[in-house]
Amino acid sequence: MKNYWGDKMHDFDLQNYLSEGVERIVSEVIKATFKNPRESAFMLKFAAASRAASKKRRKAEDRGEHIPPFLIASITSKCNLHCAGCYSRCNQATVDSEPVKQLTDEEWLKIFDEADELGISFILLAGGEPMLRRDIIEIAGRKQNILFPIFTNGTYMNEQYFELFNCCRNLVPIMSIEGNRKNTDSRRGTGIYDRLVSNMDELKKRGLIFGASVTVTTQNYMEV
Repeated sequence: MKNYWGDKMHDFDLQNYLSEGVERIVSEVIKATFKNPRESAFMLKFAAASRAASKKRRKAEDRGEHIPPFLIASITSKCNLHCAGCYSRCNQATVDSEPVKQLTDEEWLKIFDEADELGISFILLAGGEPMLRRDIIEIAGRKQNILFPIFTNGTYMNEQYFELFNCCRNLVPIMSIEGNRKNTDSRRGTGIYDRLVSNMDELKKRGLIFGASVTVTTQNYMEV
């Protein structure tokens, strides 16, 4: 009897699958920003860099080296919130004491440089709350060949960050929101929903691209 699933898995090209996924995201973002000349210009430039990165990864694959198209970088273990169901607090990666032995901004820059050389075009910045490490986010902004989605609770968004996002279009805030005010505030804290909506309004007014991260639960699944 032929092992159908075994054959299918043997034929599956993970590198190609992941690379095509990244290219689809870039393509969709270009379409979404078509009426925003500055954002669209950056995304077109990034699309070219992403294709070049894909070629680097393919050459490495041919040599037997498996390079992922994206990384997740947890740049701090510190966070100001205690959100229900937080994966980082559940595994005790985030605690209320001051972080110890965390990488410096120079060490993260070295990692970003190496990622760029290898052909990695997406690095997700996570935490803890990554926007507590402005030094690292500023360094990430210099690496224009890499897109940095920043998964944030949105509570540290301020004028300085708005200006940084305007200057460095490769930094994209992805704010955690659970639907309406009741669902968001019940999981993240009173007043968080209004702050997130205010941030989104300001980002939209300035023509800056942003995203939302939603934890689907039995309470909000009908909304999302």
